[in-house]
Amino acid sequence: MRHYKTIFFTCITLVAVFVCLLVGIRCSKAFSPERKMDGIEEVGQSFEEFKIPVDARAVGIGEATHGNREFQTVKRDVLEKVVTEGDGRCICFEMSVGDAAMLNDALHDKDADLSEAVGKQSYPIYDTAEIAGLLEWMREYNENLSYEESLMFYGVDIQGGYTCIRYLQDAANAGNDLITEEEKSFILPLDIYDKAMYSKERENFVAMSERLLTMDDLRAKQLGMVAKAVVLNIDVPDYEQFPEENDHNRDLKMAENLLAYSKIEEERGYSQVVITAHSGHSRTGGKSVLPCENDETMGDQIDRLFEGSYFCIGTDFYEGYVNIHTAGTFEENYERQDHFYISEDPLAYQAKFFENGIYCLDFSRVTDENSSVYKNVHSMIFCGAAGEGYGAIQDLYKQERSKFVPADRFDAMIFYYEVTPIDPIHS
Repeated sequence: MRHYKTIFFTCITLVAVFVCLLVGIRCSKAFSPERKMDGIEEVGQSFEEFKIPVDARAVGIGEATHGNREFQTVKRDVLEKVVTEGDGRCICFEMSVGDAAMLNDALHDKDADLSEAVGKQSYPIYDTAEIAGLLEWMREYNENLSYEESLMFYGVDIQGGYTCIRYLQDAANAGNDLITEEEKSFILPLDIYDKAMYSKERENFVAMSERLLTMDDLRAKQLGMVAKAVVLNIDVPDYEQFPEENDHNRDLKMAENLLAYSKIEEERGYSQVVITAHSGHSRTGGKSVLPCENDETMGDQIDRLFEGSYFCIGTDFYEGYVNIHTAGTFEENYERQDHFYISEDPLAYQAKFFENGIYCLDFSRVTDENSSVYKNVHSMIFCGAAGEGYGAIQDLYKQERSKFVPADRFDAMIFYYEVTPIDPIHS
């Protein structure tokens, strides 16, 4: 009996020592991301100091989430830097081509209510004061410029074909003389939500887009991109039957649309375009949202189409609330909620030691292979990656973050210690 008591108390003692060691390690943060990295201030920069290569034809902004204000305001910051320090005059969104065309018209109309305009597009994540503010800044910049010299707002997404039909119908009804009477005859009768109906007009939309895109007129080419987007939407692989092909096709066509806008911009004398999308699309060297045989992101496709002249800036946060659409809620039951997340990104934690809790890290500046900064930049670490469509199962699997090597996915990153949720205006 005494022998068993000795074994029992020995086990209790060992367990107690083990627990104490765990607590001690936790309190010391020996394996925690919550430690300051030596030399971080030498390589980290403020946004004002941060430089975007002027020879990059495409400049990407990868959002760690769609649901945070900081990742929306940085769009304007990057665009302004490209406009003032580089050679770009447009920003392209992960947004329906038709929605973006409507917003581009609004920012070029001094009487348009921009807050009302963002509420009319079909992406609630962009129905915010931050996006309205971006458009307002673009309008103010354009005030004394001709249309051909002004800042442009474009969309590259092929989802939401109905928004393109609606835009073309509104343009036709407004008397847009770029649309022929023959084109009006098949556009105006369409039910914008009946894809089977407008799919029957595919060849007419092909002819319309080709006619407009070959015209020597900026507005015609922009309208041609809307007609082309209808065709691309008609041609998408069925998501229910071919989800992998659908996903790959979307990333590929968004990249091809960006290239098409780049050519339009080059024709009016500007060599750079800015593209913003969720980091799952914009980053390179990674995986698409769904794996498939041709497993490349939009960023991979952009890098290929732009012959390696793609500079992608990632974003991340350490902690904060993220505003996300509740999966399965639509129409009158549509719901968005704020969810608190901690990414555990050790590089994002370093933002705590910078002014306003934000800093930029250009990976080309991190050259000391023995430094902890270099090791983290070139190692698999957790980074924030929250998407739309919240379900409780996501918390169990911590799907608000992913693990990858930052230097393999981005050229630079902007880190925030704490982020705040968006607040859609009309939701």
